Amino acid sequence: MQLKQYPAPHIRNSQTTRGVMADAIAALSFLYAMAYYYHGPRPLVMGLGSVAICLLCDVLCTVIARRRYNLSDYSAIVTGMILPLMMPASVDYRIVAVAGIFAIVVAKAPFGGVGHNVFNPAAAGFSFAAICFGDALFTYPPADLKLPLWGSIEFPLTSSPAFVLRLGGTPNYDSMSILLGKYPGPMGATNILVLVACLIYLVSRGTIRWSMPLSFFATVGVLAFAFPRSAAGGLASVVYELASGLLLFGGIFLLGDPVTTPKREMSKVAFAITSGVMVMLFRHFGNMEEGITFALLVMNAAVWGFDMAGEYVARMIRRRKLETLEGAKVPKKV
Repeated sequence: MQLKQYPAPHIRNSQTTRGVMADAIAALSFLYAMAYYYHGPRPLVMGLGSVAICLLCDVLCTVIARRRYNLSDYSAIVTGMILPLMMPASVDYRIVAVAGIFAIVVAKAPFGGVGHNVFNPAAAGFSFAAICFGDALFTYPPADLKLPLWGSIEFPLTSSPAFVLRLGGTPNYDSMSILLGKYPGPMGATNILVLVACLIYLVSRGTIRWSMPLSFFATVGVLAFAFPRSAAGGLASVVYELASGLLLFGGIFLLGDPVTTPKREMSKVAFAITSGVMVMLFRHFGNMEEGITFALLVMNAAVWGFDMAGEYVARMIRRRKLETLEGAKVPKKV
């Protein structure tokens, strides 16, 4: 018998990093199409500029580290597309550039590039921009207002339903406006129907596991029902909580990042549930109307704990199965 030696990894899957990133790009493109429909070409220019900045920084960091750049690595493109969608369509181009530079140069490259980063680059880039330019990131143009491509925005900007909830009020938008994204907010996070379609697409493609977003949204819904921020309370509070800010967008495009989440299925579910709790803590007690990116960064730092706990539980399950099969207690280190 002739044995053939192959390099690791030895456990293979039909999915590839390139395929996962391509699916994310396709889903994000639908959100840019809706942003273009509501606000004109400005969101497209923001997206193209952000992708260019992230790609340039990624290439430069790879060259400085004396590594060969992987042309099939689309992660910088995905990060570049995500960042503007979490911001108002009226935000200054320079803020988008700063967020992109921080995401790649600080949150990704120092850890070894794609597959090695501890923190989600897009979440880190947005969080940095939110700390530095909070007012610009949390005031929004009207939902169906066409914006100029260049120059300052002369139109009046307003707050989002997330800000109203933070004050304990009730957003004054009907269900159809919420479903179609006809209310002020981040340009890629308001159209609920398109976001749900993106989720279904990514789950059907196997890009993300259904268990993570389902556990995350269910946790947020239960906490919103039990501890409503809206004066309406009950189910209305659940709807407003899920539909406001970046919660749906983050639960779809940030939470399930395969690099910054645990490896085992049981650990992923526990991670998603804890992330939902952390997000609601930031929403109730944080100083900003949007805390999901900060919550996910905290959770990214704790991934190792979820992995260790998952491995421990998996070993216990294997040991119990062996004890059952052999009818005797197996050695502790088996």
